[in-house]
Amino acid sequence: TISLDSIPQSGARVTLVNPTNDRTLFATIAVRGTPLAGEENASASGLSIDVSYTDPDGQSVDIERLDQGSDFVAAVQVTNRTGVNLDNLALTHITPSGWEIHNTRLDASEEREPSDLDYEDIRDDRVYRYFGLKAGETKVFTTMLNAAYLGRYYLPSVSVEAMYDVSKQARTKGRWVEVTSSEK
Repeated sequence: TISLDSIPQSGARVTLVNPTNDRTLFATIAVRGTPLAGEENASASGLSIDVSYTDPDGQSVDIERLDQGSDFVAAVQVTNRTGVNLDNLALTHITPSGWEIHNTRLDASEEREPSDLDYEDIRDDRVYRYFGLKAGETKVFTTMLNAAYLGRYYLPSVSVEAMYDVSKQARTKGRWVEVTSSEK
């Protein structure tokens, strides 16, 4: 493993030469980083993704400015735009620091519907969902949320990708949101 720390942010050509013999070398270059807030772009290839936000009664909510204590629902709609069935899709939904996820799995009073998921992992600030989609199929996944803490926060992109085929992916653009005092 060699760290290439001297490559400028604008990029550079990398050449790999085997100095000891003429055997073919195979290399993998891994790039890690976090895009600056607001600089990641929406994209789609083979899949499409749409995220909408409503109150618990189904009325549209403007998430750019929410009253503290507001409950709302994020509905993530994923559609397979390819002509083939896709398995092993991973949906990553990260929430801003000022929002809390209501983990319905822990609420024994609510009855859970049968799931279209292979697996779901609910964390403090994100939900990972793994599933498959038939050709042309659409699935909607909902997450109950609460605007818990006053402040301005960044909502990262919501993304879905085929885990073993990087050409099948979609993501939304991130944006800033604010949780404000509900007192007038």
